[in-house]
Amino acid sequence: MTAPVNQVMVTVTEGSLPRVLDDLREAGLVVDTVLEALGVVTGTAEVKAIPALQSVPGVLDVERQWRVQLPPY
Repeated sequence: MTAPVNQVMVTVTEGSLPRVLDDLREAGLVVDTVLEALGVVTGTAEVKAIPALQSVPGVLDVERQWRVQLPPY
């Protein structure tokens, strides 16, 4: 059985993205997109890795992206 994986959006402090990116990968983030101008990284991570991502120096917030599916009409 595989561990649950979530899409996440990580916001970092201004100017810290290049330094923080490797630490996020080591903490378990599989990077999809780096939005350097916004200080945001998107990617996937196991649910159990989220606390490690939050503890990386320079990280302001780790937000899980929720998928909503409405029934077809």
